[in-house]
Amino acid sequence: MKTEMIIAGAGGQGVLEVGNYICYLGLLSGRHVAYTPSYGPESRGGKVKCYVVISEDEIASPIAEEPDYLVVMNIPSMDYLAKLKRGGTLLMNSSLIPDEPARGDVSVVKIPATEIAIQLWDSNQDIPDTRIAANMVMLGAFLAISGHDEDMALLKDVMAHFLTDRKAKYVKLNLEAARHGYEYGKGVGLELATI
Repeated sequence: MKTEMIIAGAGGQGVLEVGNYICYLGLLSGRHVAYTPSYGPESRGGKVKCYVVISEDEIASPIAEEPDYLVVMNIPSMDYLAKLKRGGTLLMNSSLIPDEPARGDVSVVKIPATEIAIQLWDSNQDIPDTRIAANMVMLGAFLAISGHDEDMALLKDVMAHFLTDRKAKYVKLNLEAARHGYEYGKGVGLELATI
């Protein structure tokens, strides 16, 4: 089975980081992966996206032409909604995207990722601004919605691989954010299943 996705947002929101994490989870699970980042010249604030393709078989193209999933972190990145295939799933950061999407042929999952990340400050006061973990909330929600429950157990290995040295202080926050996103996504997934 092959899964294609686009993850989009603004520079500084951790969009490319989430794409890397999802691909590494795929590798740890013995699947083939392709990761293609795309970003403008700005270091922060410009539009950023990445294509992620995960498959049991070899991957012919690293570009998600008609993605199964679209993860969107901010309003400008809703432009990619047109690429989402009919019957696909949109996961949107409803903390920053208040409007309803203009398509009725896709499943829409609203995750208040930034709000959830802000609430994590009480248990992570050594991190000045926990909003940086909104991307991990979205990652956890994606794993829940897409049925990749087994990958939640592998997140510790992913964090150990990517967050070393001075970045190691973010491991606890990232794992906690992903767990909260996963739990939120499981609840939303149950609602989608009953509609």
